[in-house]
Amino acid sequence: MIRFSLFGVPVSIHPTLWLTLAILGRGFMVSNMMELMSVLLFIIAALVVLLAHEMGHALVGRSLGGGHPSVYLAWMGGDCTNETARLTRMQGVVMTAAGPLSSLAVGLVSLFLLCLYVGDFQLGALFGCTFAMGYVPTIALQEFPPLVMVFFFSLIEVSCWWTALNLLPIFPLDGGQIMQGLMKSQRQVHGISLAVAVIFALFFATLGMWLMTIFMVLLAVLNRKFYQESHPENSDFH
Repeated sequence: MIRFSLFGVPVSIHPTLWLTLAILGRGFMVSNMMELMSVLLFIIAALVVLLAHEMGHALVGRSLGGGHPSVYLAWMGGDCTNETARLTRMQGVVMTAAGPLSSLAVGLVSLFLLCLYVGDFQLGALFGCTFAMGYVPTIALQEFPPLVMVFFFSLIEVSCWWTALNLLPIFPLDGGQIMQGLMKSQRQVHGISLAVAVIFALFFATLGMWLMTIFMVLLAVLNRKFYQESHPENSDFH
C-alpha cells in the first residue's frame, strides 16, 4: 500500500490498482523494451487521470462542505470519502460532477501541450481526436519520439474514456450519483441504472472488451439488488 498526502488530502493506493492498469495497458503482451516502456507510461498516465478525478471530488467537496476528505485508489478506480462534510443535495451534485470535470481537464491540458509540442495546433488537434478514439496515427510515431507520443496518447485516451464512463447514468458511478441527487425516486434511479448497465454490458461484449463487460454486469447485478429492495411506497429520499 502506498500512502501520501496531496493538498492536505490523504491518498492511499492499493497494489491491485497497478495490476488492473497493467492489464488495461496490455502488459500481458509485452515482448520488448519499447512495449514495456509503453505499458509503464500508460500506468503513469492513468494514475494521473484517476488521481485528478478523485482530487476533484475531494477538494471541491472540502471547499463546499468542509470535513476531512480522503482518497483511496484500487482495482478499476477510486473512492473519495468525506463523512464529516456537510453538503446540501445540490452541493453534493456539484462535488460529484467535479470528478469527471477534473479528469476531462487533464485530457484538455494534455491536448493543448500536444499541440505546443508538435508546433501545429491543427495537426495536434487531429492527433488528439484520433488518440481519444484509441488509435495512434503512424505519422505521429514516425515524425516524433514514439514514447512521447505514447504518453500523450495515454493521457488523452484515459481522460476521455474515464470521463465518459463515469458520466454514464449508472449508480454508483458519478453519473448515477448525479442522477440520484437530481431525482426523488430511489427506485427509478436503480431501474435506470440497471437498464443502462445491461445495454453497455452487451455493447462492450460485442466489442470484445471483456473486462468492461464484467464490470457492467457487476453494476447491473448491484442495481438489480437495490431496485428490488426499493419499494414504491418508500421510494422518496428524505
